Amino acid sequence: MTDEQQTNRPLPERPAGSVPLHNGGRRNRALIFGLAGICLLAVGAGAGAVGYGALHRDRAAFDPTMPTTPIAKLADGTQTELAGKVVEIFGNRFVVDDGTGRALVETGRAGEGGRLVAANETVTVQGRFENGFLHAGALQRADGSVDELAPPPPPHPPRP
Repeated sequence: MTDEQQTNRPLPERPAGSVPLHNGGRRNRALIFGLAGICLLAVGAGAGAVGYGALHRDRAAFDPTMPTTPIAKLADGTQTELAGKVVEIFGNRFVVDDGTGRALVETGRAGEGGRLVAANETVTVQGRFENGFLHAGALQRADGSVDELAPPPPPHPPRP
């Protein structure tokens, strides 16, 4: 039985190609589920970005208040700052001389290829001194520009 027979009044003429209104139930449900899916994806992406940012610190910051330590007085396992002249370069490592001694500085991926510093360049390097060399976290040049390197990995726990 059609709507016209039930109400005994004629239905208005529809323009050609239009969609009947009474078939909108399926479309509305599909639209609601589609929008809900998009919202869930957006919430998941936002939560993932926040979680990644909280757990993965990509850069170390240069601390201008950190005192400079002479190379001769470096202590293993400490956060420190060295200042001196680059005397040798070995790939992603270089040697700094401050007049009291020499220290090997490891720069990680940022220094690969030996293009991060130049021989005879004066630099200030901050990082963690461990096992005889400095794991660099940040490097400041004589002109004041700073290269923030990936932070060094945390120290290994002592073995029993």
